[in-house]
Amino acid sequence: MKKKADDYLFNEAIKYLGKYPATKKKISEILEKKLRNKKTYQKVIFPENITRQELIENIIKKLDELKIINERHFIETVFHYYEQSLFSLKKIKNKLFQKGFEQSLIEEYISKKVSENPDLELDILKRFILRKKLSKLETSELKKKLYQQSFSENSIYKVIRD
Repeated sequence: MKKKADDYLFNEAIKYLGKYPATKKKISEILEKKLRNKKTYQKVIFPENITRQELIENIIKKLDELKIINERHFIETVFHYYEQSLFSLKKIKNKLFQKGFEQSLIEEYISKKVSENPDLELDILKRFILRKKLSKLETSELKKKLYQQSFSENSIYKVIRD
């Protein structure tokens, strides 16, 4: 017996979220992939009056209303992971954007973290130097290594001065 498309796709989204945390963008991509699969058309009855994209948007809206997708909590977790991995703020922003977070959410979250700790990047930079044992390098070599890791110029100069 065929299922209704919205129920089927909602269940597929829940299955995916049960295994992996994901952003709205990622869930949208997963559902679009499901819709491109020919087997889906054998299992599902699609409503006549709604487009495939609207169907996906409705499912994501429903997941958001039920608080199943919580991007604010997810960005906090991912940011903490990248911070512990000693990535520069610039690199963290890029990684978060690649994960599928909206630019405005990324900017808002990072500015909140920087306002809580203005020396956040400096702290990451100092831990990076200690962990990678770069303190014995010459100034020019150290600058080169830190620029390669996308640390800001201000942070690099502050560390070199100290």
